[in-house]
Amino acid sequence: MNFSFRRLLLITLFFLATNLQAAGSLKILVNLSPAGSFEIASKKVKGSASRNGGGFVTKGISVKAKYLKTGLDLRDEHLHKKLEIKKYKKISILKGKASGGKGVAIIEIKGVKKKVPFTYKESGSNLVATFNLSLKDFKFSGINYAGVGVKDKVNVVATIPIK
Repeated sequence: MNFSFRRLLLITLFFLATNLQAAGSLKILVNLSPAGSFEIASKKVKGSASRNGGGFVTKGISVKAKYLKTGLDLRDEHLHKKLEIKKYKKISILKGKASGGKGVAIIEIKGVKKKVPFTYKESGSNLVATFNLSLKDFKFSGINYAGVGVKDKVNVVATIPIK
């Protein structure tokens, strides 16, 4: 391997690694009734948080709804149908502001915008925000299959790179 090729390979690997670390992720814990739970996840969250004085601001954070996965194809089909992914392509945090471990963000799901409080912590070069959502607030209803229903409150953990 000549020096130029080796150098090009190292530079390419560095940029790939940097881009992979810059992506955010999303995990949603869904509880079921009468019992059980599952997780919805994506590692394809776009956007970042910026330092602002002693806190952070976010703008333009989103994930394409089709990238949300549960680990089961049939459940993914049901999820994407309820999210109406052909009409509403993405889920967005339109803007957020945080300091001292707490913040507020405007979240848009299925065309509904809602102000949502959250808590956060810094983890390396990421901001990890945790919050609860009421599915009814975002026009979700009738979420059940074979006698098992989804509870209204879901817990969300969003990991966003700090730029």
